[in-house]
Amino acid sequence: MSVSHLQSTVSDEVLGQLQELVLKAILLGQRLPGIDRSVRFPDLPFVLQKSTVTLIDENLANSVSIAEISVPVRNLSQEALLEEAREQGDIAYLRFQPPGIEDNVVRLTLEAKVCPHDSSQPVLGLSGIQVTFQKVSGNWQVVNEPVLFFN
Repeated sequence: MSVSHLQSTVSDEVLGQLQELVLKAILLGQRLPGIDRSVRFPDLPFVLQKSTVTLIDENLANSVSIAEISVPVRNLSQEALLEEAREQGDIAYLRFQPPGIEDNVVRLTLEAKVCPHDSSQPVLGLSGIQVTFQKVSGNWQVVNEPVLFFN
């Protein structure tokens, strides 16, 4: 599901760029603009256990380019994820929550979860990160330390 239907001052292209920044920070250890150190995502080793990282397409901007990420990432719908987990076993995945957008502030939340093989079992929440960007002097920067949390 695309987030391009949001009425805001932030374009789908900008939202996609910010989502890419968060993905690269998590998967590649890159720094986010506005903070001087890389972000350590606690459950990254678990998410990277398989050769390809699964990213749910819900709440993902249309303009996100996963080709720009050197770690193999694939977009998958929630329905396709459920079907694949039934066939292949538990699957760790990443999912963006709906973005929080106000004026020139964008709050992105990315969470890691595990879809169980047995569909009667609940989804297992792992860790997540919330990053707040603000446009400063024409550039998007992180305005507070990213917040790590556990589901």
